Order: sequence, then C-alpha cells, then structure tokens
Amino acid sequence: MNRRVTRPAVLLSACLFLAGCTTYSDPKLSLAEAKATERTPDGTAVLFTIDAKNDNDEPLPLREVQYRLELNGQTVFSGVRSAEATLRRRGAQQFTLPASVQIAGGSAPSGPSRYVLSGVLYYITPGQLAETLFDAGVRTPSVGFRFDGEVDLSSAPFTATTPATKNSSTQAE
Repeated sequence: MNRRVTRPAVLLSACLFLAGCTTYSDPKLSLAEAKATERTPDGTAVLFTIDAKNDNDEPLPLREVQYRLELNGQTVFSGVRSAEATLRRRGAQQFTLPASVQIAGGSAPSGPSRYVLSGVLYYITPGQLAETLFDAGVRTPSVGFRFDGEVDLSSAPFTATTPATKNSSTQAE
C-alpha cells in the first residue's frame, strides 16, 4: 500500500471525524410576534419576530433562513433570508422574517387568519474548520421550526399607492 496516499486520507478522515465529534446544541427558536405591518390594495406585509437562544459556551453565527408561510391552509409566501445575527454565548437574539401576502379582490379578510410559519435555520458551529466545511457545503448544521397561530391582516395600517407621475417637476410657461 502506498503510504503517501494513505496518510493524507487518514488525516482528512480524522479531521472530519473530530469536527463531527464536537457537539453543540441547536439554537432554541420561539416566535415572539406575528404582526401585519402594512396593507395596500394588492396585499399585506407580515413581520414575524423570532427569538433565538444559544445554550452553548461559544457564539453561533446564524447564516440563512429558508421559510414558508401558509394562511388558512394555503401556501402564500416562501423565501430565503440572511439571519443577519450571531447568537452570543449563552445568550439570545431576535431576528425578523418578512412575508408578503397577496390579497385577491383588493380587500384583506376581516378578522384573524390561521397561519403556519415553517422553515429551516442554518448556522455555523465554532471553529475555522467548521466554517470551511459549512462554506463547502460538507457540513451545514440546521434546526427546523414550525410556528402556528392567528394574524389579523386587516389590522395593518392602509397605505394608498399612487401611480408614478410622468413628470414630477413643474415648469413655468
């Protein structure tokens, strides 16, 4: 057997094994708020505020959230967003997930609508090797979530949209 080929393979396997042996607990996610924030004749913007808690002794950088919103059993929005946060060691952080809901017929349903917000949050465990493996797509730690409740789309402030004017400057004749 060729020792020159075997040694690097063994070292790489050992590194991957050791990177996988270090255990970190997933961030704990909970929904702080679901709020309709703005309404137009075409739709409503909904903002979900997520509380993320890190029970580890090391910070956890949050990378990306893939999520979808169902309203009254129908998928109305799906998106991907950067979490734009790092959970400090033994700490908590909030981040928000926006969603837009198209309104058929120009009027939001009156009263609460049942929603389900579900998705996956990707994060990086501590260490340069872990970050390299994440960036290479080899090891992408994640935690799934599913929150349900009610949100009143008609409670959002109404913003009238105006058509773009052809020429906004006036000229003296």
